[in-house]
Amino acid sequence: MKTVADLRPQNVAARSISEIAALAEARIERNGHPITGVSVNSTDIRPGDLFIAIPGLRQHGARFAQTAVAQGANAILTDETGQPYLEDLPESIAILIVDDPRACAGPVAALIYDYPARKLTTIGVTGTNGKTTTSHFIEHLCETISGPTLLIGTVGISLDGVHVESARTSIEAPALNRVLAWACEKGATNVVMEVSSHAMNLHRVRGVEFDVVAFLNLQRDHLDFHGTMENYFAAKASLFTPEFAHRAVVCLDDRWGRLLADQSTIPVTTVSTTGDGDWAVTAQRCDRADAGTNITVSHNGDIYEMHSPLPGIINVQNAVVALATVAAVGLDPSRAASALSDTPQVPGRMEVIRRRSTNTPLVVVDFAHTPEALELACSALDTVTAGRLWLLFGATGDRDRGKRPLMAQAARQAADVVVITDDDIYNEDPAQIRAEVIAGFDLPCDRPRAIQLWEDDDRAHAINFAIWAARPEDTVIIAGRGHETVQMIGELPVHLDDRVCARHAVEARMRRPAPDLSGFDSPDAGQNQLRKVPQTWEYIRELKNVANSGFKADGDLTP
Repeated sequence: MKTVADLRPQNVAARSISEIAALAEARIERNGHPITGVSVNSTDIRPGDLFIAIPGLRQHGARFAQTAVAQGANAILTDETGQPYLEDLPESIAILIVDDPRACAGPVAALIYDYPARKLTTIGVTGTNGKTTTSHFIEHLCETISGPTLLIGTVGISLDGVHVESARTSIEAPALNRVLAWACEKGATNVVMEVSSHAMNLHRVRGVEFDVVAFLNLQRDHLDFHGTMENYFAAKASLFTPEFAHRAVVCLDDRWGRLLADQSTIPVTTVSTTGDGDWAVTAQRCDRADAGTNITVSHNGDIYEMHSPLPGIINVQNAVVALATVAAVGLDPSRAASALSDTPQVPGRMEVIRRRSTNTPLVVVDFAHTPEALELACSALDTVTAGRLWLLFGATGDRDRGKRPLMAQAARQAADVVVITDDDIYNEDPAQIRAEVIAGFDLPCDRPRAIQLWEDDDRAHAINFAIWAARPEDTVIIAGRGHETVQMIGELPVHLDDRVCARHAVEARMRRPAPDLSGFDSPDAGQNQLRKVPQTWEYIRELKNVANSGFKADGDLTP
């Protein structure tokens, strides 16, 4: 299986140490051989590469200089604090010293790989919710109208049938430029990439100038990193400056978008789902055939009719931002509006695992992991749900604790049955995480629903329970992890794919009648009653009877 490290250009003209030093404003401690590649990961080094040793939170990257040299590095670039780790390197290894290795990594990589972003139409997408869906919409429209399009984001890197997974939304600047150079050699004409707030603060897109950048929304997230919403916004807003982009598309649906449109220092085209942007939604209608949305958009007197294959106002926003963005890079908006409905399923974004049938509920997996996103996901599917709306989610350990009760508050307003379980735990006590979420059900709500509340400390078991217990007229939303396939417990990655769990549970349910759970799902009307998910012998026996699906009831759902 390919990895990001395998996506390398075949033809790279060597750059001298003096060229690199001049660009980076580096002091040359020792000169050496020319450079044909660059990385900040010592294990990713190939012969002829430059290793950029960055000071980290726990240890300095220069500690791994010996590994980089053993891999074939010709030179090390680091700061004064990393220099002591380089004393025993061979005399042939060049050493360059700069003030901020991370900040210069992008420009140096762009130089080494001959400025690949300049050879592509470059589009960046940022915001709290919807980056992945909007990027997939844009990638599909560019691919359909313009030609081969590289996609970089949360679910990985894709081009012309090649797909590799990525550990983060925005890859480090040297890897980004290397992938862009590889894409140019493969014939790509466009690149669409998600740009996270972390990427902006950590200089991961320095060295890239975007033709167009798009802003979707800003909602509470990542405050463990940014501290305040103002800092979070500032990180996003820094993308909308001449250093990084030529033009912007900004959604005005929240106050942060309106603030960004007012203060951006590059030309801005605005989008609104409420009718007051340059691109304005004038009508939207739920399509009950596929739970998608038919959208009417007005721009400069022209009217465009399009169909989003995904439900809800958030996906109306995503679709219209995508339309305005491809128009901003010169593509025909009429063709784009027509092509949008053919966008392939976006992994883990309102991904339908099972359509409603006479004996199974509608089952959807979504990445929603903020209070607003949970409420939007529920409201999107409420309109196509005659029965109860089930919402299963958990909160992430070692992250913003203040968000946890707000997630419960959102669930209280939006769902009928809520199952609280675990997400990535990391190094926190999972019971404490769940307790902090559950405490939020006592917060005041504008439109509280009389929910049924369940708790399960095993996410796989919780998914099985929800799918077994839901009626055919119900809808089950499994939220928070989307496309992710690894659950972090401490420092241990454990395989867990919500989509696989859900498919197995649906298949098992279709093969035999569901266990009798009638005694578990009828609390008194209006009561917000916490119950542990049933662990009766009959229930467990039913789950274990699906042995020929290749999984057990204790959470081992690997096919």
